[in-house]
Amino acid sequence: MKKAGKDVEVLVSSGVSHSFYLNKFAIDNDPVTEKRTEELIAPIKDFISRH
Repeated sequence: MKKAGKDVEVLVSSGVSHSFYLNKFAIDNDPVTEKRTEELIAPIKDFISRH
């Protein structure tokens, strides 16, 4: 994408050694999953708001 002139950012979630999916039950019931999801979503929202 950079070669096409697009802005690109890479985000690595600490403590997550694999790809994960958004599981609403887990987000609502597991504080660690909730925190990691917030850490994932916040920079995505920020990137979108800047473009």
